[in-house]
Amino acid sequence: MLSGLPANGTLTAEIAFMFADWYRPDVQLDYPKGGVGTLVDALVRGMQKYGGELRLNTHIQEIILDGESATGVRLANGETIQAKRAVVSGASIWDTLKLLPLTERSPKGLHQLHKDRQATPACPSFMHLHIGIEALDLPKDLPCHWLVVNEWGIGVEAPQNVVAVSMPSVLDPSLAPTGKHVIHAYTPATEPFELWSGLDRKSDAYHQLKQERAEVLWQGIERYIPDVRNRCEVTLIGTPLTHARFLRRAFGSYGPAIAAGQGIFPSANTPLSRLYCCGDSTFPGIGLPAVAASGQILANSLTSLKQHQNMLNDIF
Repeated sequence: MLSGLPANGTLTAEIAFMFADWYRPDVQLDYPKGGVGTLVDALVRGMQKYGGELRLNTHIQEIILDGESATGVRLANGETIQAKRAVVSGASIWDTLKLLPLTERSPKGLHQLHKDRQATPACPSFMHLHIGIEALDLPKDLPCHWLVVNEWGIGVEAPQNVVAVSMPSVLDPSLAPTGKHVIHAYTPATEPFELWSGLDRKSDAYHQLKQERAEVLWQGIERYIPDVRNRCEVTLIGTPLTHARFLRRAFGSYGPAIAAGQGIFPSANTPLSRLYCCGDSTFPGIGLPAVAASGQILANSLTSLKQHQNMLNDIF
């Protein structure tokens, strides 16, 4: 559900990191009060507290190189931002490579980066269903989360076989208008991008396929709310093309499909000086817990030994 791969393909390091958090006293797998956006707001406040700046709608056109070293980025509007210490990409490896196009004059390190990571296999994408419904007369004990496996025999990674459903407004009514509920259902990284590749998002064929591929999501919600379609007031369907467009993700992918025992996620380092990567294309892997760990690893790697010692002295 989180790693993008079956349990036998998930790195032990990722499992250990998640279990270490989940099995602490009083831990809950639910939503923060006010919705997931409150976590983003907290991260932004922390970044700004230490002098960071967040720019929205600011697309990177290219990572600037000086020989074998990353020196900054060029924005889509032509502006350049010089790096004081390093350039860090949190994008997928495929999208990072798009920012580093190869030419005959490209440095050796860039050729090595493309060679090492261009052929990285990709996990499938998602189908999403976001709905708003009338809550009148619904049971008071509806769960916040439920998981539907339609057929155990074909495996949890089979397309359209597993549906995850979340209904956060049962815990935090402020997430929906009075007397309403919000529901999110999705297939967990099992939707083939090939079904959607090349489709015109404005075409009848695209809209018809959206309805067909979302049907299993409706059925997953109906396990607990049989009349959900009659209650529905808002409907939003997301597809792999939605992922590719709004999240700027190659193939709309959940991340690299690097199975334990068959490969290893690369570290934050790259063959280019001052260019680092974090996120789901680096160790320890895919999913929010692993991505958070990759950021922690990189932050610690960029911190001097003296700073580590000072922090330890402050703690102890």
